[in-house]
Amino acid sequence: MIIYKRLKYIVLKIVLIVITLIPAMATSGLAAAIGSMDSLFLAKKHISASAILQAPRIDGKLDEAFWSTLPVANNFVVYAPGNGKHPQQPTEIRFAYDNEALYIGAIMFDNQPDSICQELGKRDQIEALNTDYISIDILPYNDGLNMYEFKVSPANLQNDCKYSAIGQDFNWDAVWESATQINKDSWVAEIKIPYSALRFPKSPVQVWGINMWRNLHRNHEYSTWSYVDNKDQDIFKYYGTLQGIKDIDPPVRLSITPYLAGYLEKNPGVKEWEYSVRGGLDLRYGINESYTLDMMLIPDFGQVQSDDIILNLTPFEVRYDEKRQFFSEATELFNKCEIFYSRRIGSIPRNYFAPYETASSSEKIIENPSETRIINATKISGRNQKGLGVGFFNAMTTPANATLKDTLSGVQRKVQTQPFTNYNVFVLDQNLKNNSYATLINTNYWVPNGKYLANVTGFETRLNTRSRSIAFLGRINMSQIQEKSLANRTGYRYLLSFYKPKGKFQYEVMRDAIDKKYDPNDMGYLSNNNEAQNYLRLSYNLFDPFWKLQSSQSDLVVLHRSLNTANEFISIRIQESNMTTFRNYWSNFLQFGTNPKGYVDFYEPRVPGWKYVKPASMDMNWRIASDNRKPFRIHNSLGLSNAARNDNFAWFLETTARMRFSDKFTVSMLIGYDKNFNDYGWVQTDYDSISQPVIRFGRRDVTSISNILNLKYIFNTKMSLNLRGRHYWSRAEYFDFYTLQQDGSLKSGDFTANSSLSFNVFTADLQYVWYFAPGSEISLVWKNYINTYDDRMELSYREDLRDTLRAPQANSFSVRILYYIDYARVKSRLVKS
Repeated sequence: MIIYKRLKYIVLKIVLIVITLIPAMATSGLAAAIGSMDSLFLAKKHISASAILQAPRIDGKLDEAFWSTLPVANNFVVYAPGNGKHPQQPTEIRFAYDNEALYIGAIMFDNQPDSICQELGKRDQIEALNTDYISIDILPYNDGLNMYEFKVSPANLQNDCKYSAIGQDFNWDAVWESATQINKDSWVAEIKIPYSALRFPKSPVQVWGINMWRNLHRNHEYSTWSYVDNKDQDIFKYYGTLQGIKDIDPPVRLSITPYLAGYLEKNPGVKEWEYSVRGGLDLRYGINESYTLDMMLIPDFGQVQSDDIILNLTPFEVRYDEKRQFFSEATELFNKCEIFYSRRIGSIPRNYFAPYETASSSEKIIENPSETRIINATKISGRNQKGLGVGFFNAMTTPANATLKDTLSGVQRKVQTQPFTNYNVFVLDQNLKNNSYATLINTNYWVPNGKYLANVTGFETRLNTRSRSIAFLGRINMSQIQEKSLANRTGYRYLLSFYKPKGKFQYEVMRDAIDKKYDPNDMGYLSNNNEAQNYLRLSYNLFDPFWKLQSSQSDLVVLHRSLNTANEFISIRIQESNMTTFRNYWSNFLQFGTNPKGYVDFYEPRVPGWKYVKPASMDMNWRIASDNRKPFRIHNSLGLSNAARNDNFAWFLETTARMRFSDKFTVSMLIGYDKNFNDYGWVQTDYDSISQPVIRFGRRDVTSISNILNLKYIFNTKMSLNLRGRHYWSRAEYFDFYTLQQDGSLKSGDFTANSSLSFNVFTADLQYVWYFAPGSEISLVWKNYINTYDDRMELSYREDLRDTLRAPQANSFSVRILYYIDYARVKSRLVKS
């Protein structure tokens, strides 16, 4: 019986194997054919551009005869969702060129033209809008590192940015032309990219890396011309090539952009309105096809959006984003090694507080500029045919002086808060094989009269394996400060990182160590030195749809921190997180973290050699957001943290609601509330009879409320109106005071102080912009600024807002006209006339 059962089992198994093998064998030829087709479909592609004698009219019609004769880039491949599949709608793109520009004709077929998404917005906002787009990605050196991106929406909204080894430069703007048209079965984009917008090798034959991305927004489908594996972070290695461009003779790349601005301003404490007129210009000159000179003479940044200032109770400086275009665009070379923070240029003078410290009891400060004035700034950057990038940056600021007046004698005197200062950055960046690079950079801060010199030199390299599946990033920086009558101070920082950027399972291992004498802050930003970090990240990713999920990423992070010199423990943090996008395009982020051994804070005491020991803590963050294609979208964030041993509990809630009333009009509102119970922090430092520090801490509740309102009305792609209003209120209410002990603990004391404070900031920025010609604009801006600081704790939010709006405020009305003049275009018109 047992033998019979075994024979029956063997026979059934053989039958199953045969049943399985027969269809497999029968379809093996078909499978091989399909595999061959798939390999061609997913292979790296190539397309040729054709020379033309007469440039097309950029009108979005593609009605010139030559367009129908050009090679076609088609057979796009889905990037997501469903990587490697055929897209739902076909796309065709053609390329032509002459001695002035590259021309692109793109047809995005769509069997539902009435459903094409085409929300309007300001330039460079396409990614945040409910709109389709076509993106042309060009790598003129075909180096897998440096790329120019040009995007156009069906409404003819433009978006451009640059990519480099350190990421995206969203502030980069080029002057190029486009026109679009929606037809009965497609939408069409006709694009002209002048060579002045690119940098490319000086070579008779050009071979550029290229890819085109199409966003079919209503389906959330992204497709590319040359297949890109969405499991790989290094997307450029999949790009195809644009060939056929040869023997071009580009015109001289020279443009000037003069501006004229008028201001009407009223500041607190000043009875009368003041007016001023400012003028200057930007100059851009193409030294050759590869290198460009950018120069800014007598700059004006009065219309730049107000910073989101916060109450800072930490020992560290707050880092604010750079919003001045000259310092934020085309600066990718200067951002290597993390030693250049452009907001140091034209920032608060080095000795800004000196007048307050030196003023006598009868003197008052009637003027103390909070910014140094920039005389000019110059950039030279580019890359030669062998992949050597060169960057040179220089800026100068005039002396800054405060004016003090003696209230008894009426005599005025000046106190210099910063002498004439020169800022310089020099970079050499060499492309290497396998999308690798090596960079040498130096920043130099020089005050001639003050005999002060600060140098920071950095070397950085990224090395990839041939398959680009494993990468190494190495960096070493050295700072040196020379100051009159003081010994030179030299410090270092190094970073080593190995990571796997490809596949479902990815990881990174890193060590970052900073010497206690390392100081890049004259031209860079570093919150604290003398620290070593060991970092491990393990990541598991689902890139393609599964069950109810569209994509998912799970991370495990372990971070160990210690002092670099004494190797004293600071903290160990363990953190788990998951980011998931569902098939309905809601997204959810959940993170849990713990500091199981607490946190030894060597910075909060504000005195070297002291520390404050925080107990073990746990925290959680949760974010959920609805589908951004819908007219109404909401994004919620919730955070909790708890340190049970000292009853410290904190939470925050932030909600952002956005309503798109039409493709032209959008309103969004952010409401944030942050509460920190029983937070312990530094209050002040006294010194006893033998000059030993007595460091005072306080127990406090810190509450912050932030509201930001954005109203956006877009008349068309050339004209927009935007209002941004922000109110920020934060208060710290102190209850008990303590003395910090040498072991990092706190001891109750008899010290009392009125340290509670309430801080308010209200800003409003209303901006109207009209791009009346390529590269030219007229902007009208109203700015309002209120800042109050007191110790009232009894006010409600409504009462506090009312009092804030009644406080003295700064108002500014300005109009600015900027006109782009291109030498080649002016010369062409003069020749024709």
